[in-house]
Amino acid sequence: MTVPTRTLAAGAALLLIAGLGSTAAAPPRSEAERGVRQALIRLNGFLARRDMALLDDFARGDETLLIGSAKGESFRGRAEIEGHLRSIYALPETLAFSWREVQVSVRGAVAWLAAEGEVITRTDSGEQRRPYRLNGVFELHGGRWKWRMFHGSEPTAA
Repeated sequence: MTVPTRTLAAGAALLLIAGLGSTAAAPPRSEAERGVRQALIRLNGFLARRDMALLDDFARGDETLLIGSAKGESFRGRAEIEGHLRSIYALPETLAFSWREVQVSVRGAVAWLAAEGEVITRTDSGEQRRPYRLNGVFELHGGRWKWRMFHGSEPTAA
């Protein structure tokens, strides 16, 4: 039995594409890094406006995780993360972050970051700044980088 050359070529192309997996659809590294950094900027905007649209910046699924800096702040899945955002927005202060250093790494459609800076709490009487560290994992969904894991911590002074 002979197979036409065109069929063999098409099959080889499909195997090559399938073998590349997520890297075939991955954006250029600089574009991916920019997308992750934009997620940090959006985070501050949503927090300042107390905007529940922040929830849409988290990937859907029960494995999505938000770990805050306070004891007991561990939230898995959309419903738990939504409840946590509602409790943050109910506070009398607003939150924001200021980053001194942000390192982004990318592998295909997955990216992760490590950031050092400060968490800023603002009230009518002023603002307070505390050291803050953030580690995050992102996945590319429809051209947008979404949080898969957010893990924040407030390091103690040495």
